[in-house]
Amino acid sequence: MPPNESNMGQLFPAQKASYPPQPATFQQAHNGGQAGFAPTPPTFPNGVQSGIPVPNLDSTQWRTDLFDCMDDPMNAVITLLCPCVTFGEIAEIIDNGSTSCATSGLLYCLIAFLIGCPCIMSCTYRTKLRNKFGLLESPLPDWLAHCLCEYCAICQEYRELKARGLDPSIGWQGNVARQMQQVNMMPPMHQRMV
Repeated sequence: MPPNESNMGQLFPAQKASYPPQPATFQQAHNGGQAGFAPTPPTFPNGVQSGIPVPNLDSTQWRTDLFDCMDDPMNAVITLLCPCVTFGEIAEIIDNGSTSCATSGLLYCLIAFLIGCPCIMSCTYRTKLRNKFGLLESPLPDWLAHCLCEYCAICQEYRELKARGLDPSIGWQGNVARQMQQVNMMPPMHQRMV
């Protein structure tokens, strides 16, 4: 039996006043039941809310934009003059030290020299970085960011690692040592003054 005005109380006695679902207004939600716009989606008689769930975007957003290169001017200059150094530092951190900065930097230079398109290699590390930290593929797909804006993409990846507490300039071993030192310097948890 389809719901209509006459049988509404029989089918859904507790939901009679809210079928068909009407969105609450902003004033109703914030002013004790008056009128306005709905900040939350309406609930249907079966208890299901309409609308699209939105994930928490704070953790999935890049900390800096693609073209914020001058947020770290020293890195921007180094990347402009010798992008293989910055790329090598990034690759060492992303690979958790299994690939050295020198090895990655040399491979980057070799690909740039032989093919003329080092973005073939560097875009894969952007994908690894995104996967490692759960970042969105924005503002461009990884391959396009590196093909069109190679230096800016490398700088953004470097800044992202720094913003997340990893310093690419000291390498993987340096970051591990720094984290161990921070752990060793923590005060005891249950210490009291006598």
